[in-house]
Amino acid sequence: MGYNVDFDLERDVPNLTGKVLLVTGGTKGLGAGATLLLARRSPAKIYITGRDESAANEVITRAHEAGSQTQIIFLPCDQTSLASVKQMADDFLSRESRLDVLMANAGVMAIPAGLTKDGHEIQFGINHVAHALLIRKLQPVLRETASVYGDARIILLTSLALVLAPRGGIQFDRLRTTQPIWFLGGFQRYAQSKLASVLYGRELARRSPTIETIVIHPGESNTSLVKSLSWWQKIVVFLPNIGKFLPDEQGCWNQVWAVGASKDKFVSGQMYEPVGDLTKSYTSWCLDEKLANDLWDWTEDAIKAWV
Repeated sequence: MGYNVDFDLERDVPNLTGKVLLVTGGTKGLGAGATLLLARRSPAKIYITGRDESAANEVITRAHEAGSQTQIIFLPCDQTSLASVKQMADDFLSRESRLDVLMANAGVMAIPAGLTKDGHEIQFGINHVAHALLIRKLQPVLRETASVYGDARIILLTSLALVLAPRGGIQFDRLRTTQPIWFLGGFQRYAQSKLASVLYGRELARRSPTIETIVIHPGESNTSLVKSLSWWQKIVVFLPNIGKFLPDEQGCWNQVWAVGASKDKFVSGQMYEPVGDLTKSYTSWCLDEKLANDLWDWTEDAIKAWV
């Protein structure tokens, strides 16, 4: 059975006039798709991050060719480096005193084992640690925006692949290694990082209640992450999801919905499946308060030198 997708851009995302958005990984894939849709709702500015300036320029050109007057600004960022994340955050803060939406979109999936420049398992480092640092750096401006304008949001992307997380959910003692796992290792490490998005989102909602936190599963679509997989990895992705794949243009709908949804449509800290449906797919690890608190403490230690 596929998803019951019900989304209309004009109905579900009110005019965004005056708002400032930041989309990590906004140069490609779901991030680019979300940027192009959001630009049609007339925010003042959308900042997009990534490593490829030419891809960013292509997104900017497409948005303007479609008639958007929104200013789209590229901020270079390499999420394998916390120094780069800090520099990007500081650059943003030097430009802006308002941030309405931080969309933590950038990510990798089932890539070969490796380490970030800071020595973290590479998928966990890119998908979780880099975003955690960015969130910590930008929390003050998000809080100020919520105070002045009544709403500020953090949108975290997860995946139902979290069911493949390794024993214990998150193996803290192995996060500073390549974390070798003999069976479906790349997918298990990816699942671990996406479980972290759910746990961290719940903690953010609890610890920073003035900022709305929405965790979303975008659904399965043929993104650049999927296209880059090997043939056997594609089989792992496609077989359990027969009949569930969304058309390519719908892959970003859930995260765009999260930008515009009125506060009566969601509960901060909860996870939503496409589009806007409260998940029924939590595992016991997703709801484990001790695991969430342990993740918070581990993360604070990992990013403290860069905050």
